[in-house]
Amino acid sequence: MRPPGATLPWLMAAWVCAAAGTLRAQELPEPASQAGIGALEATRFAPTTTVDLQINGVLGALHYTGSAVEQAGNSAAGALLLNGLSLNHEARLTIDTSFTGQDLFRIRLRTGDFAPSGFFSNPPTPLSRLDVAFQEPACGAGEQGCSGRLVSINRAYLQVPIGPEIRLSVGPRIMQLDMLPVWPSVYNASPILDLFQYAGSPGTYGKRLGGGFGLWWQPRGGLKGLSLGYAYVAGQAGGSARGGGLFSGSSSQTSTLQLALSRPQWNITGAWNLSGPQVRLRGTPLASQLAAGAAEGSLSSWSLAGYWQPRRSGWLPSISAGWGQDTFRFGAYPVAGLSGVRSRSWYAGLIWSDVLGVGNSLGFAIGSPAHVSAIRTPVPFAIDDRGLAMELYYRIQISDDLSVTPAVFWLSRPRGALTGSPDLSQALPFPPATGESSLGVWAGLIRTTLRF
Repeated sequence: MRPPGATLPWLMAAWVCAAAGTLRAQELPEPASQAGIGALEATRFAPTTTVDLQINGVLGALHYTGSAVEQAGNSAAGALLLNGLSLNHEARLTIDTSFTGQDLFRIRLRTGDFAPSGFFSNPPTPLSRLDVAFQEPACGAGEQGCSGRLVSINRAYLQVPIGPEIRLSVGPRIMQLDMLPVWPSVYNASPILDLFQYAGSPGTYGKRLGGGFGLWWQPRGGLKGLSLGYAYVAGQAGGSARGGGLFSGSSSQTSTLQLALSRPQWNITGAWNLSGPQVRLRGTPLASQLAAGAAEGSLSSWSLAGYWQPRRSGWLPSISAGWGQDTFRFGAYPVAGLSGVRSRSWYAGLIWSDVLGVGNSLGFAIGSPAHVSAIRTPVPFAIDDRGLAMELYYRIQISDDLSVTPAVFWLSRPRGALTGSPDLSQALPFPPATGESSLGVWAGLIRTTLRF
């Protein structure tokens, strides 16, 4: 539902009238009626305001396989397996308004209860996180004294044009992707796994959220289709116990530079990103822990991504693909003797439109999560941190406001090189032989999305 001019007083008045029943004409004199209408008109939003409510419910379960699974304790790698059938929800209320018709002011409220489930970033397989999985604060399974399911301000930012070709974005609660002119993927109509929503490079497009600003340039004329964007986000922009604040060493900041060329049917995009401490990389446990342990270090990431889509629906799918590479720079090494790390990732996603019905879609994705591809130590050794991920879904568009999406996904080695050991300091000096320990995860789920 997108009612222009919907305001809290208007909604309250409508609710009161509905509760009271139908009023007879003699119960409300004409002058009072006109006065009430005038008061409501004076307090309503601009005609350019839209309100969008999206609610996602997920019913699903995980199934773990491999020699690392301890059936007696229902655990693997020292962590309990969250393999029960769970029913979780997430809701987001987005309010967009414009003061001039050319700018955008956005507020988003969000809530959810995914944190205790296996579809959040929980051990032993944090890569089984869903794209819609949300909870703030993120109370883990069995955590005591944590008030979850709170409603938080997830977005608060302003976008204004600076001339006909340049746009400025700024806000205290803005995501990196909000400030970039192009998203180099069309595999996002009904996202399932979170790892397939980074355009193949979670290091470059890390979805960092905080205070920041960005600029993008989209020229007209002969250069139409070209775009250049810059985004700066600090996760601790409001300050922290270590100081925090914009541009400080403890601000948890990231800077992104993006260059893209887009046409009606295709896009190709290159991007570079530099993340400072605390570095966050959504990848295998080895890659994520090394990035988080890069005290006073940084992570520089490169990405090449794009898409192609047919002019009309048919047997040809839309194709999205991306590749990323990350270089770790350590100020203080998380493991003795470790002097250099590099990680890589890639993905490809296909979507067939109007499958067995107008509005329905079939999607398939395959890729390799961010994993350590090279490591430098005094004593050279080979380490295998690779893994493969796949997902398949079918979205059924029941109406304009309601869709139901059955889906399955599989992760071949969600823990990569740490399959047999949760201890980073033990796994690096003494890497297990390939095939010594195995752990895989299957999942089946039904996602229901309601928008109005």
